[in-house]
Amino acid sequence: MLHGLERRWRIVVLGAIAAAPLACSGGCDRETPAPPPSSTAPSGQAGGSAAHERGAEVATAPAPPAPPAVADAGSTDGGGAPAYAGPYFTVTSGSTGVYAEPAPDRSQKLGYARSGGRVPVLPGTLAGDGCRAGWYPQVGGGFICASDGSVDPSDPQVRLAVRPPNLATILPYPYARNAQNGTPLYTSVPSQDQIALYEPTVARNDPARAPADRGSLAWWQRKEAPLSEVRLAELALESDGVLGRRMVRGFYVAVDTEFEWSSRTWYKTTKGMIAPKDRFVAVEGFEFEGAKLNDELTLPVAWVYGSRENRPTYALENGKATPAGVVDRLKAIHLDGESVEVGGHRYVRASAGFWVRSDQVRIAELPPIPISVMPDERWIHVDLPSQTLVALVGSTPVFATLISSGKESEDEEKDHRTPPGEWTIREKHISTTMDGDGTAAGDLPYSIEDVPYVMYFHGSYALHGAFWHRNFGVRMSHGCINLAPLDAKYLFLFTGPAVREGWHGAWAGNGQAGSRLVIDGPVRASARR
Repeated sequence: MLHGLERRWRIVVLGAIAAAPLACSGGCDRETPAPPPSSTAPSGQAGGSAAHERGAEVATAPAPPAPPAVADAGSTDGGGAPAYAGPYFTVTSGSTGVYAEPAPDRSQKLGYARSGGRVPVLPGTLAGDGCRAGWYPQVGGGFICASDGSVDPSDPQVRLAVRPPNLATILPYPYARNAQNGTPLYTSVPSQDQIALYEPTVARNDPARAPADRGSLAWWQRKEAPLSEVRLAELALESDGVLGRRMVRGFYVAVDTEFEWSSRTWYKTTKGMIAPKDRFVAVEGFEFEGAKLNDELTLPVAWVYGSRENRPTYALENGKATPAGVVDRLKAIHLDGESVEVGGHRYVRASAGFWVRSDQVRIAELPPIPISVMPDERWIHVDLPSQTLVALVGSTPVFATLISSGKESEDEEKDHRTPPGEWTIREKHISTTMDGDGTAAGDLPYSIEDVPYVMYFHGSYALHGAFWHRNFGVRMSHGCINLAPLDAKYLFLFTGPAVREGWHGAWAGNGQAGSRLVIDGPVRASARR
């Protein structure tokens, strides 16, 4: 007989799993296409949801961290309008689309909301194709299927919905890094016998260890696990209705909630899975953020980057550079545009009067302005050689920061460079899972649930937040443009298409414009042949 707590959590988790698809979206590898907008049908209709449309939904959050404000999921002032009194439609299915017309027409899809999302709607439903319960008109335009949620906050399904992401904090969810190979993700709360079965003791010299014959041990039970030979598809081979899949060390989960069971603390992830907390390490949000620019604080801006905690500042006198102090890593240094060559090194001068060596900093400068840019157009420029990004309104820079773009190599198989060119942000997701096996021999599998603030611009290439490293200013990725979480959030709220209140993602089109993105840098080795 099940313990009462276990029985209750099995009901909660199984309900969440039924509502939330578990398939993962691709990562930034160039050979992995991004999923197109889904033809997701409302509950009770044929069709499935897109890989991006699963998990939790966004809470209303503060306005963008630099003017002018964007009217999207991060806005709270409504442009000076009073707060909406309701009703609010809370999504209880895994996800549901928002359409320009009251019908699940893929070509008319504006965006989507995930479980827990609170979408402001007008009272009453309209009849339409593809939704038995009718369609709620959304405040501001668009329609959402009434079968996929409720306007009654006391509805039991509303109480079981996933926690919405919190845009007021550095990261939208709590995250945790898996510290052990083979960590199980359960589809429901396991019994004590099941815990013993799926988590056998395999420590060296332990008499309770599984059979010592190496050939009889699973990959995750071996001391030297052959991770480069492990593929994502293999992690679910043991799936049996209780065990969902195994994890590789270094995988990340996003946490919906924690609970106690069998003298142990457990995570319920935003994907509805159950994981033992003692096998994970919590992730702390990184507080770095780029430079907000104005009439007084302008470009160029520099930052010390790399592994050193600081770099020297210098005084230049009589053709010599004399150390005069230090400047900390990732601290913004506004420059006055002056530079000089001394002793074989180029030095640039800070507005505060000191000098720094140009090869010890990354410098963001005013980019060329495309002739077609409109005076009030919001757009982004990325410079791959300097690993910097500048956000502009027309020709005016309003924000600058460091990035980590794709690793570059003359070996085509190992070349993950970010593609240069002029792009348009095609779709945005407050969070989405990224995973893959890698494209080169020896690459390790990776899986990161609910990567924050994702802005796709070409295939599976995106700008997005990265909480798994802090090495901004250095090429680190499989091709995407990594940003510090606060910078990714700023740009997410700065750019189009707007992700409106209650939504989790949006696509450009149907009257929703995506922002321009210009990336300058060298092309891939194969493209130069």
